[in-house]
Amino acid sequence: MKYIDISTSHNISVRYELAPVIHRIVAWLIDFIILMLYVSTVSIIAMSSTVLWYVLVFFVMAFYHLVFEILNNGQSIGKRLMKIKVVTLNGRSAKAQDYFLRWIFRILEISFTGGLMAMLYITSTKKHQRIGDILAQTTVIKLKADNYYDLNSLIKLGNQKRKISYPGVTMYNDTDLMLVKDALSRISQTPNDENRKFLRILSDRMATDLNVNIDNVQYVTFLETLLLDYITLTR
Repeated sequence: MKYIDISTSHNISVRYELAPVIHRIVAWLIDFIILMLYVSTVSIIAMSSTVLWYVLVFFVMAFYHLVFEILNNGQSIGKRLMKIKVVTLNGRSAKAQDYFLRWIFRILEISFTGGLMAMLYITSTKKHQRIGDILAQTTVIKLKADNYYDLNSLIKLGNQKRKISYPGVTMYNDTDLMLVKDALSRISQTPNDENRKFLRILSDRMATDLNVNIDNVQYVTFLETLLLDYITLTR
């Protein structure tokens, strides 16, 4: 497994697993099957009109990936089912021009070469990027690990009436707080020096952001309180 570190808008580094090549291939196959089913359906409906058939088929086949990635936050149907998505390397939300740059090079990397060029670049580059990714400064990550959890699965923790200790926690987003949950899980499962150091750095960074003093508070307690406050205030 290969990983990539991406900084959030609050300069907190989040580690993601890069999407395995096989996941990207399966996602492409799913999308291809969907498109073929669409073409078959259109062929039946528009069999008497060649012009209509070309119009309906050409535009969908050509713009399927671009439109889905723009409207669905970096995921085609195949990517969504495989739980992978396109992200930028600098942590900002991908824009239409990023997806467009990736899409325009599909013609060369996938359509003209049967995907061989794309696979060559993905398997040989450090960040699993094809040419379109390199130019757009994007890559594809595995969205959910096998033991994935999200903040919504913890929502019952915030349903109880409780005093809010750090109201400023709403300056963060779900990605930032998932990092907190991951740090707490790691220190619980593997309390080694590396995880303790990460917990300390993360706690100090967030305490500085929130302008609070945590000299007399244990790092685990501080982060657990932050997590519960965030869930209570945002859910």
